[in-house]
Amino acid sequence: MRLSLLAFAVGFGLGVAAAPDPAQSRAGYTKGVANVALVAAARRTPLKAIDYGQDHCRNRRSLAQWLKELSGRQARAIRWRGGPCVLTNDLNPLDAGSDWCAQATIVLKHPRTRRDTPAIEVYFERPVHGRLKPAYAFRGAMLAADGENYSRSRREFEYDWTSRFPEARAVTRCPGDEDGDD
Repeated sequence: MRLSLLAFAVGFGLGVAAAPDPAQSRAGYTKGVANVALVAAARRTPLKAIDYGQDHCRNRRSLAQWLKELSGRQARAIRWRGGPCVLTNDLNPLDAGSDWCAQATIVLKHPRTRRDTPAIEVYFERPVHGRLKPAYAFRGAMLAADGENYSRSRREFEYDWTSRFPEARAVTRCPGDEDGDD
Protein backbone atom coordinates (compact mmCIF):
# COMPACT_ATOMS: atom_id res chain seq x y z
CA MET A 1 0.00 0.00 0.00
CA ARG A 2 2.73 2.47 0.95
CA LEU A 3 4.68 1.62 -2.21
CA SER A 4 1.68 2.22 -4.49
CA LEU A 5 0.89 5.47 -2.68
CA LEU A 6 4.52 6.57 -3.08
CA ALA A 7 4.46 5.65 -6.78
CA PHE A 8 1.23 7.64 -7.23
CA ALA A 9 2.69 10.68 -5.44
CA VAL A 10 5.88 10.60 -7.51
CA GLY A 11 3.91 10.13 -10.74
CA PHE A 12 1.50 12.93 -9.86
CA GLY A 13 4.37 15.26 -8.94
CA LEU A 14 6.15 14.59 -12.23
CA GLY A 15 2.91 15.16 -14.13
CA VAL A 16 2.35 18.51 -12.45
CA ALA A 17 5.97 19.54 -13.04
CA ALA A 18 5.76 18.61 -16.74
CA ALA A 19 2.42 20.36 -17.32
CA PRO A 20 2.70 23.66 -19.18
CA ASP A 21 2.31 26.90 -17.30
CA PRO A 22 -1.38 27.92 -17.58
CA ALA A 23 -0.45 31.38 -18.90
CA GLN A 24 1.70 29.80 -21.60
CA SER A 25 -0.91 27.37 -22.77
CA ARG A 26 -3.95 29.64 -22.74
CA ALA A 27 -5.31 31.06 -25.96
CA GLY A 28 -4.31 34.69 -26.44
CA TYR A 29 -0.88 34.23 -24.84
CA THR A 30 2.56 33.71 -26.33
CA LYS A 31 5.00 31.99 -24.00
CA GLY A 32 3.55 33.61 -20.91
CA VAL A 33 2.82 37.08 -22.34
CA ALA A 34 -0.64 38.24 -23.37
CA ASN A 35 -0.82 38.99 -27.09
CA VAL A 36 -2.70 42.20 -26.32
CA ALA A 37 0.28 43.29 -24.18
CA LEU A 38 2.60 42.72 -27.16
CA VAL A 39 0.36 44.84 -29.36
CA ALA A 40 0.04 47.62 -26.77
CA ALA A 41 3.80 47.75 -26.25
CA ALA A 42 4.48 47.88 -30.00
CA ARG A 43 1.88 50.56 -30.66
CA ARG A 44 3.42 52.88 -28.03
CA THR A 45 7.06 52.12 -28.93
CA PRO A 46 8.81 55.36 -29.93
CA LEU A 47 10.39 55.24 -33.38
CA LYS A 48 13.75 56.09 -31.82
CA ALA A 49 13.77 52.68 -30.10
CA ILE A 50 13.67 50.79 -33.40
CA ASP A 51 15.89 53.11 -35.48
CA TYR A 52 19.11 51.25 -34.57
CA GLY A 53 20.82 54.29 -33.05
CA GLN A 54 20.09 56.55 -36.03
CA ASP A 55 18.64 59.94 -35.25
CA HIS A 56 15.79 60.79 -37.63
CA CYS A 57 13.45 63.72 -37.23
CA ARG A 58 10.12 63.18 -35.48
CA ASN A 59 11.44 59.96 -33.96
CA ARG A 60 9.55 60.48 -30.70
CA ARG A 61 6.27 59.56 -32.41
CA SER A 62 4.88 56.19 -31.51
CA LEU A 63 4.96 53.37 -34.01
CA ALA A 64 1.15 53.51 -34.22
CA GLN A 65 1.16 57.26 -34.97
CA TRP A 66 3.85 56.86 -37.62
CA LEU A 67 2.09 53.95 -39.34
CA LYS A 68 -1.24 55.77 -39.41
CA GLU A 69 0.39 58.90 -40.87
CA LEU A 70 2.41 56.91 -43.41
CA SER A 71 -0.43 54.74 -44.67
CA GLY A 72 -2.79 57.74 -44.75
CA ARG A 73 -5.51 57.61 -47.37
CA GLN A 74 -4.21 54.34 -48.84
CA ALA A 75 -5.24 52.22 -45.86
CA ARG A 76 -8.73 50.92 -45.23
CA ALA A 77 -7.60 49.55 -41.85
CA ILE A 78 -4.55 48.63 -39.80
CA ARG A 79 -4.90 45.30 -38.01
CA TRP A 80 -2.66 44.48 -35.06
CA ARG A 81 -1.85 41.05 -33.60
CA GLY A 82 0.62 39.70 -31.08
CA GLY A 83 2.45 36.39 -31.08
CA PRO A 84 5.58 34.77 -32.50
CA CYS A 85 7.37 36.65 -35.28
CA VAL A 86 6.28 35.84 -38.83
CA LEU A 87 8.33 38.32 -40.90
CA THR A 88 11.50 36.26 -40.70
CA ASN A 89 14.00 34.74 -43.07
CA ASP A 90 17.00 32.45 -42.86
CA LEU A 91 19.41 34.67 -44.83
CA ASN A 92 20.62 36.55 -41.75
CA PRO A 93 20.55 35.36 -38.12
CA LEU A 94 19.32 38.83 -37.12
CA ASP A 95 16.16 38.13 -39.12
CA ALA A 96 15.36 34.86 -37.36
CA GLY A 97 12.79 36.63 -35.21
CA SER A 98 11.69 36.21 -31.66
CA ASP A 99 8.95 34.34 -29.86
CA TRP A 100 7.46 37.72 -28.88
CA CYS A 101 6.34 40.07 -31.66
CA ALA A 102 3.59 42.43 -32.62
CA GLN A 103 2.55 42.75 -36.23
CA ALA A 104 0.49 45.36 -38.04
CA THR A 105 -1.06 44.45 -41.36
CA ILE A 106 -2.27 47.27 -43.57
CA VAL A 107 -5.48 46.57 -45.44
CA LEU A 108 -5.22 48.68 -48.58
CA LYS A 109 -8.19 50.42 -50.19
CA HIS A 110 -6.96 49.43 -53.65
CA PRO A 111 -4.72 46.35 -53.44
CA ARG A 112 -3.03 45.10 -56.62
CA THR A 113 -3.59 41.44 -55.75
CA ARG A 114 -5.26 39.40 -53.00
CA ARG A 115 -1.90 39.05 -51.26
CA ASP A 116 -1.14 42.78 -51.42
CA THR A 117 -1.07 43.39 -47.66
CA PRO A 118 1.88 45.43 -46.40
CA ALA A 119 2.98 44.43 -42.91
CA ILE A 120 5.39 45.58 -40.26
CA GLU A 121 6.61 43.73 -37.22
CA VAL A 122 8.35 44.66 -33.98
CA TYR A 123 10.57 42.15 -32.19
CA PHE A 124 10.79 41.96 -28.40
CA GLU A 125 13.44 40.22 -26.30
CA ARG A 126 12.62 37.43 -23.87
CA PRO A 127 10.39 38.86 -21.13
CA VAL A 128 11.56 38.76 -17.53
CA HIS A 129 8.94 37.37 -15.14
CA GLY A 130 6.24 37.97 -17.76
CA ARG A 131 7.22 41.63 -18.23
CA LEU A 132 8.15 42.80 -21.69
CA LYS A 133 11.47 44.42 -22.42
CA PRO A 134 11.61 47.29 -24.95
CA ALA A 135 11.30 46.55 -28.65
CA TYR A 136 14.63 45.96 -30.34
CA ALA A 137 13.98 45.40 -34.05
CA PHE A 138 11.73 46.33 -36.93
CA ARG A 139 10.90 44.29 -40.02
CA GLY A 140 8.55 45.03 -42.87
CA ALA A 141 7.29 43.47 -46.08
CA MET A 142 5.28 44.93 -48.91
CA LEU A 143 4.71 44.99 -52.61
CA ALA A 144 6.68 48.11 -53.56
CA ALA A 145 6.98 49.74 -56.99
CA ASP A 146 9.83 47.37 -57.91
CA GLY A 147 8.26 44.18 -56.51
CA GLU A 148 8.04 42.36 -53.18
CA ASN A 149 10.47 43.85 -50.66
CA TYR A 150 11.62 42.86 -47.18
CA SER A 151 12.82 45.75 -45.04
CA ARG A 152 14.97 45.71 -41.93
CA SER A 153 14.35 49.31 -40.86
CA ARG A 154 11.48 51.74 -40.82
CA ARG A 155 13.33 54.03 -43.26
CA GLU A 156 13.58 51.14 -45.76
CA PHE A 157 9.86 50.50 -45.29
CA GLU A 158 9.15 54.22 -45.83
CA TYR A 159 11.20 54.12 -49.03
CA ASP A 160 9.24 51.11 -50.29
CA TRP A 161 5.94 52.74 -49.32
CA THR A 162 6.75 56.06 -51.02
CA SER A 163 8.00 54.28 -54.15
CA ARG A 164 4.47 53.02 -54.57
CA PHE A 165 2.54 55.87 -52.95
CA PRO A 166 4.56 59.05 -53.71
CA GLU A 167 2.09 61.34 -51.91
CA ALA A 168 3.31 59.88 -48.61
CA ARG A 169 6.70 61.60 -49.06
CA ALA A 170 5.29 64.62 -47.25
CA VAL A 171 4.99 62.44 -44.12
CA THR A 172 8.53 61.04 -44.36
CA ARG A 173 10.30 64.26 -45.32
CA CYS A 174 12.44 65.90 -42.66
CA PRO A 175 13.77 69.46 -42.56
CA GLY A 176 16.93 69.59 -44.65
CA ASP A 177 16.01 66.62 -46.86
CA GLU A 178 16.33 67.35 -50.54
CA ASP A 179 14.32 64.41 -51.82
CA GLY A 180 12.62 63.03 -48.69
CA ASP A 181 15.15 60.22 -48.12
CA ASP A 182 18.02 60.16 -45.63
